[in-house]
Amino acid sequence: MRLFFINREDEKRLMLNFSVPAGDLLFREDDPADCAYLVEEGWVEIYTERTGWRQSLSLIGPGEIFGEMGVIDGSPRTATAVAAEDCKLLRITVDQFQALLGRSEPFHAELLVKLVARFREAQRAWMDGSLLPRQESSAMGPGYSMLARHRDLACALDRGEIVPYLQPIVDLTTGRWRGFEALARWQSPVSGLRSPCDFLPLAERTGLIRRIDLHIAERVMRAIGSIGGTAPPYININFSAWHFKDDRLLPNIRDLLEKTGLDAHRMRVELTETLMLDDPNRALRIMSDLEAIGIKLALDDFGTGYSSLSVLHRMPIHVLKIDRTLVTGVLAEGRPRSVMRSLISLSRELGMEIVIEGVEDTETATILEQLGCNVGQGFLFAKPMPMDQAIAAWKAMTPLLSNG
Repeated sequence: MRLFFINREDEKRLMLNFSVPAGDLLFREDDPADCAYLVEEGWVEIYTERTGWRQSLSLIGPGEIFGEMGVIDGSPRTATAVAAEDCKLLRITVDQFQALLGRSEPFHAELLVKLVARFREAQRAWMDGSLLPRQESSAMGPGYSMLARHRDLACALDRGEIVPYLQPIVDLTTGRWRGFEALARWQSPVSGLRSPCDFLPLAERTGLIRRIDLHIAERVMRAIGSIGGTAPPYININFSAWHFKDDRLLPNIRDLLEKTGLDAHRMRVELTETLMLDDPNRALRIMSDLEAIGIKLALDDFGTGYSSLSVLHRMPIHVLKIDRTLVTGVLAEGRPRSVMRSLISLSRELGMEIVIEGVEDTETATILEQLGCNVGQGFLFAKPMPMDQAIAAWKAMTPLLSNG
């Protein structure tokens, strides 16, 4: 016995993939927009009716999406859709569509909504035979906010407000500074010194990080290159994954080396594990090219990802920077200390230098040295400081080794 019935319209709504015979109605004008459709086979006609007059708007074929406007802006259907011939369709629910929009940049999502609104107004005016309406200003949403912040950051970069800070990398045995890591700070005349988390995520999302990286790199390479002596410092410089997307990292670094006069052997390029996993073949090629001109490659934040070990045996990595999260707990015997001991041993077997990040107390530094790690970085030794201050401190500590 059948306890309930499902009509054809309800059946379509319950299935993601379904077939539609020619002439079947998919939705009517003014219906609520609860989904969009992708045409896999066949054709769908989109039309509207005004006082008994039917106006065909378009024929939608394989690979095309229709019904998406109402899903984007939440408005009712502005036209009717019917199968012009036997079709196979894929239904895209509101939740699925909104999830995809949610992964896009706020500016792009907001722009899409505004474009849909303008298209609706133009379509309505065309159907009614009236003039195009004047567009009223709408509320500025998160997309506008991101665009304005991007503009402010770009202007700050042009004004020289994005400045390099240096944090020393230290020999745990002797306490002597070996080199520095270059970091970006925003020295705003309005809000004061701003930390990287205030502006670098935005720069990463918009691609402005490329300009920031090259700006910081040129300034620190020029300054570090001016320090001579028998044991001059090296400089670690972070480069975003954006530089790998257009294959400009190697030529840009070549240009910087020539412009600043820094010896390539005194430069270390810090890269993230994510960059290497996204496109391993391209990453390997570019890293090998950098290694060939004498630059050392450092894997930053090791221990924060899921596939770090798979990266170590494939990529030409010279320096392993252990993230501060793995330092927690090494003061006592247990798993954290065992993990650290194993990583130090592994790095030795692979011929890699190991640098521990986030060293903040003498007890931790002592344990790390006992475990076999000779190099560290953290607030115990020094916080990131303005570049001129860091270089002055270097020269004061090594007067006989520096001719600068």
